[in-house]
Amino acid sequence: MDTQRFHNKVIIVTGGGSGLGEDYCHGFASEGGIVVCVDIDEAAAIRTATALRETGNRSIAVPCDVTRTHEVEQMVEEALHTYGRIDVLVNNAGVISRRSLVGTTDEDWNREIDTDLKGPFLCARAVVPHMMERGYGKIVNISSVAGIVGCISTAYAASKAGVNGLTRQWALELAPYGIRVNSVAPGYTATPINEKLRLTPAAKRIGETIPLGWGKPADITAAVLFLSANESDYITGQTLAVDGGLTTTVDMGPEYRTFDT
Repeated sequence: MDTQRFHNKVIIVTGGGSGLGEDYCHGFASEGGIVVCVDIDEAAAIRTATALRETGNRSIAVPCDVTRTHEVEQMVEEALHTYGRIDVLVNNAGVISRRSLVGTTDEDWNREIDTDLKGPFLCARAVVPHMMERGYGKIVNISSVAGIVGCISTAYAASKAGVNGLTRQWALELAPYGIRVNSVAPGYTATPINEKLRLTPAAKRIGETIPLGWGKPADITAAVLFLSANESDYITGQTLAVDGGLTTTVDMGPEYRTFDT
């Protein structure tokens, strides 16, 4: 496999200052990518971009609230001013909260829908005209298994199902311009944000009901990089669930997996 799939390609990663977004940034950089690390937390974005530059890669940090049109447009302008092109957009910035239907407030709903659904829309709308001019581009939207099966909360499920819908619509609209659009739907992945959860009995049960158990950040990053690379040029409009088999089956636990007894 080509170990420099992103040589001189410019990649915007929103929410790149921490968590899976940070892992994506390092993954792109390790294969020659020029990373525009975008995050609402400016200090986090700077940490990621600095770490990439210290390993000999090109990267800038851009603070941006993806729910604000003006900030998104400024972010894209800065990326173009600095590097002259945008090859890949990874819409990763997001928020999540566990709320029941009746427990979801207007504020909860607006916060998640604005960040997780409106954010990708604003970023894509700002980037796509440049990609259309060049006749090439890749957009990878970060969805979730919560957009496929019910497992998190009302607002989060709605936002991620919406992301999957946008992926299909944009793929249809943008194919004539050489722009491919896909989404990655991570399952339960072991990250620092859920470290405490993974020490609980609930986490053990979650792992037992996923055919391949909990995932690793590298599993999700591999899928994001694949859908951003030239080798996936004949794939568009798809949602790739990277979930250890969670959404492929109704699994009642390990004791039910011996099917011939």
